[in-house]
Amino acid sequence: MIIDCHAHLDERALALKTLVRKMDEEGITRVVLMARITETLEPEKSAMLLAVQRTVMNSTALRPIAALTSTSFYDERGELRRAWRPFTRGGKGYVKAQDPDNESVARALSLYPDRFWGWVFLEPKRMASPLEQLERWRTLPGMVGVKVHPYWHQYPVTDLRPIAQRAQELGLPLLIHLGFGAQGAYRWLIESFPRLRIVFAHAGIPYFKALWPLIRVHAHAFIDVSSPHLSEAFVRRAVSVVGPEKCLYGTDSPYGFTLPDGSYDYARVKGWVERLPVSTAAREGILGANFLRLLDV
Repeated sequence: MIIDCHAHLDERALALKTLVRKMDEEGITRVVLMARITETLEPEKSAMLLAVQRTVMNSTALRPIAALTSTSFYDERGELRRAWRPFTRGGKGYVKAQDPDNESVARALSLYPDRFWGWVFLEPKRMASPLEQLERWRTLPGMVGVKVHPYWHQYPVTDLRPIAQRAQELGLPLLIHLGFGAQGAYRWLIESFPRLRIVFAHAGIPYFKALWPLIRVHAHAFIDVSSPHLSEAFVRRAVSVVGPEKCLYGTDSPYGFTLPDGSYDYARVKGWVERLPVSTAAREGILGANFLRLLDV
């Protein structure tokens, strides 16, 4: 079984029927969907910007520069500032989605119950009752965990205390995209909720190798290997440090990887995993078995 554990439902870029067709072409059994993260479609970042971000964030010495720079990306409405638009394809901007659309994911699960699972996307800063939202959606067949994004929605990780506590009680995994400073307090999260199953998105962005040794020794911590912020060589380094049993296949579709015809390249990240210098059993673990173990199914 091959499971893409990190994907967004954004039919402006990849319609559900097309996604299912691409899944069939690549032998993907299931995709775990979450709501889209932009109100206007996010354009691809330039290869140069991705390479610079990857390098700076992977350096303990340079990470403060990345943290400072990140504060200049968006205005108070969540729109990408004009200064950064030349570093996207076509020089286009976009606007963050501040209110996660769990309803759209629920519809996808009802249409294709055998192909999709879902993350309940919660936002504690603006949602009136995030725990009520969790209780509303978690009982829907196919909803398997909780997604949070402190970086995107700009809040400290400590604001997740009630969500993390409830997820731990329910045995639901928490998929988290960390930010800088208080938005990236991964030690607090791990130490405060030792039984919580945590998946650090995009190989632990923006901490990467600073976080990897902790993931290696913590029983319930994992990384996914999704995102154009990574590369094949980068994923190999991550897997070698945390161990293949702590790694999960994900794509971050439909963002970041396109074919010459403009369609989404669903084979890219899967190819990175297939070419890893690990055993067949370890590769099968990354591609799906580890996620099933995480869900305890």
